[in-house]
Amino acid sequence: MGKLYDYTQRIQQHIEENNLDVFKTRGAIAMKVGFIVTLVKPDDPDDAEKIERLRDAAKEVLGLRLY
Repeated sequence: MGKLYDYTQRIQQHIEENNLDVFKTRGAIAMKVGFIVTLVKPDDPDDAEKIERLRDAAKEVLGLRLY
């Protein structure tokens, strides 16, 4: 598993733990990053650009800092 997959899992966990609207939240993130986070699989290669966009979206939409 790579960093991209790990980050998508942490976002999913944050959404669930904070009882956020799953569809609205995932949709807002997808609009920012240009891909649907739930479609990222464990064997997907890390892509530095996608990771950076995902980190920025998590911070902006969720207030979640990913490291």
